Amino acid sequence: MSVRFLHTADLHLGSQLKTQHRQATETVDTLSSAIYTAVERLFDTAIEEDVDFVVIAGDLYDEDSRSVKANTFLKEQFDRLADQGIPAYVSYGNHDPVGSATDYVDLPENVYEFDHEGPQEFHYPDEESPAARIWGQSYRDRHESRSMYRRFTPADERVPNIGVLHTGLNPDGRQYVPVARSDLESKDEIHYWALGHIHDPRIHENEQPVAYSGVPQGRQITEPGLGGGYLVELDADGDYEIEFVPTSPVVWQTVEVDVGDEDIASIPDIERRIEQTLEDFSVPTDLFDGTSVTLRDPDWGIDGYVCRWELTGNGPVHETLSNDEDALHELTRRLRDGLTSRKPFVWTEAVRNSTGPPIPSIDELRGDDRVIDEYLALVDELNGEEAREHFRDQVGMAWESVDDHEDGRPDELPLTDDRLDELIERAQERVLEELALRRAT
Repeated sequence: MSVRFLHTADLHLGSQLKTQHRQATETVDTLSSAIYTAVERLFDTAIEEDVDFVVIAGDLYDEDSRSVKANTFLKEQFDRLADQGIPAYVSYGNHDPVGSATDYVDLPENVYEFDHEGPQEFHYPDEESPAARIWGQSYRDRHESRSMYRRFTPADERVPNIGVLHTGLNPDGRQYVPVARSDLESKDEIHYWALGHIHDPRIHENEQPVAYSGVPQGRQITEPGLGGGYLVELDADGDYEIEFVPTSPVVWQTVEVDVGDEDIASIPDIERRIEQTLEDFSVPTDLFDGTSVTLRDPDWGIDGYVCRWELTGNGPVHETLSNDEDALHELTRRLRDGLTSRKPFVWTEAVRNSTGPPIPSIDELRGDDRVIDEYLALVDELNGEEAREHFRDQVGMAWESVDDHEDGRPDELPLTDDRLDELIERAQERVLEELALRRAT
């Protein structure tokens, strides 16, 4: 016996995209309604796919943004499910704990809300002849120190058993359901863990799926890429198929643009290079490489992108951007005016200047200066894996990995392998740049 359901979480209804999109006259409606559009697409998917039920793993609302509009909108979506005979099983998380809840309208009877006092079990379609059991528990308050999962105790494994938790999977934390991934994996009687709280989609497939669906719509630059939810087919033997369905009408991206060429010296030159970059622009589709999850290409497309442009390279444009503090503001204004008419539109969130002054190429420098030759030899020596681990230890002392977005600042980034490589490369470039400039003077 198998069931088919939609797993989503972290809707954050009532919140807005964190960008100055009120200035974007042509795209303001799309940006303002993006979160609602993404959530509506989730319910569209559930109905079109005729799922057995929907699971929502916390943070339906965003803190104090629970409003009549958000509450009414959500009721309308649940009403749509009710019309098709589809129940929804809902837990509440740290942004919408039961203890501080204000409901402006009542939700329909097809919505089953997990209690906050203790774990609760719901049966689909009913207790007399269950085809699935769904276990969960809601947050009582903003912070939740109870681990909850221990008391998720299905009677047997004759039907698929699903566990619903809103957790950061941090056993040492005391705020967001302290539990380790291994703790969940050790509960053999649970066939699928439907998690919320982490805003990027990810899945662990060691024993049974331990899955974060992520946000349906990213709200800031630290939530890049596609948002959506999981379509899950699950049976009592633990066999499953999972498909990620993108729903986000707007996609956030940080885009590195090399403006180090000699013929790029002015703001219009930078604009043209960015427009060239957009010709080959695409959303990363490697979200689930190395997993069994498939990525759907939905009927609806992406309406627009919100981009942070990271300008790199060593060339004459560095002087243009460095000598006048208004240069970046003017570039940002021109990009916002010029790119919003594209289809899909492109809204510039910010421009970051990481350029440097012109320097000779390494091939030109090699063999002409003893100090530079020694430095280049040292770089080759330090590019080994042992040195890389040393760098990780040293940098990690000041820049620890941030697994939980709630524990980090909006401008704080985790130390991933790719970011460590970027740090090392930039450090090497800065040293070479300084050596070359001193040699030139």
